[in-house]
Amino acid sequence: MNTSFQAPSDAVIVVGAGLAGLLSAYLLEQQGQAVLLIESRDRTGGRVLSDAANAAESFIDLGPSWVWPSMNERLSEWKNKLGLQLFPQYRHGATVVESQDHQVNHYAATHAQEPESQRWVGGAIALVNALLDRLQRTQLLLNTQVTLIQHAPEGGVILTAQGPQGEQQLCGASVIVTLPPRLLAECIRWEPALPANLTAQWQRSPTWMAGQAKFVAAYKTPFWREAGLSGYAWSKAGPLVEIHDASDESGRSAALFGFVGVAARWRVKMGEAELIQRSLKQLTNLFGPKAAQPEWIKLKDWAQDSHTATAADALPVSSHPTPQPRNLPAPWNGLAYLAGSEFADDFNGYLEGAARSAELALSEWVTQQGAKRSTQGTAMVS
Repeated sequence: MNTSFQAPSDAVIVVGAGLAGLLSAYLLEQQGQAVLLIESRDRTGGRVLSDAANAAESFIDLGPSWVWPSMNERLSEWKNKLGLQLFPQYRHGATVVESQDHQVNHYAATHAQEPESQRWVGGAIALVNALLDRLQRTQLLLNTQVTLIQHAPEGGVILTAQGPQGEQQLCGASVIVTLPPRLLAECIRWEPALPANLTAQWQRSPTWMAGQAKFVAAYKTPFWREAGLSGYAWSKAGPLVEIHDASDESGRSAALFGFVGVAARWRVKMGEAELIQRSLKQLTNLFGPKAAQPEWIKLKDWAQDSHTATAADALPVSSHPTPQPRNLPAPWNGLAYLAGSEFADDFNGYLEGAARSAELALSEWVTQQGAKRSTQGTAMVS
């Protein structure tokens, strides 16, 4: 991966270096195409975020974790292509249930997800890194925010971006935008402008999990397993409402993670320190005194991440986003393509959706390139 900016003017520009953006860049390279990949964060991965819980770099997911191989056809194929591995979510042992008055009960029945959920060996970041390692003709710009996409008079696109060197204009043959619909509507202007009803529809489309927060605590050993517990718990008391074993595939790197059930605006009022304290107190109530002594803790509040969430995403979301329209009107059709999990034809919001959206965008781009070559050939003959 080359991080110096020397992309040719006939490069395809990809906006957003999450899974959809990285996969779009990889697929474009397979077509012999040079790529300029632009990311507003100081890292790649987007909503895929895995942090090292110890010196051995056992990565724990702070974003998406699970894969369902029997349903996630595209991820299963990419797992094989990239030489990655999955392991089953640990589920052996009793389930813990906490009532609203903090009473704790154990249920011997094992919590089993159907179909079986699995996790990436090395964390979901392994998928991101595997794609990064294979990029050869892609120029990467980090800490660079695209603010304007213009139709170039002679064809192609011109992007205005704000980065470490200030404002710059970047030219390309076409662009694939992988931002969630709300961020796309709020952060990027188009000249000529897109129809107002389209951008309004994007603004109404929630970014899946953008309003959520995830709490992780890592320990020396998976002591809950030793006590006959699966690590799965659900609670009506909170602040964590659903808890799972987040240990690695060997079980030697032990961790628990929980989804925070407190609404985003109340998390802000409560403050991070108090939320962490309450979460540890709850884990202690659920799993015993050893839970009060983690080696490492991490709270990731996605609602406070401006690269993922808008103010509207702080509101609770009860259902998955519906697929967003992919076709843009003239003059953007054939120049600009939409990818990203919320623009997938299925599995919106999931990693599977991100992969599907990249493949759809690439298919549309290939079709357009074929049409251009056909038109040029006809013009030469005539």
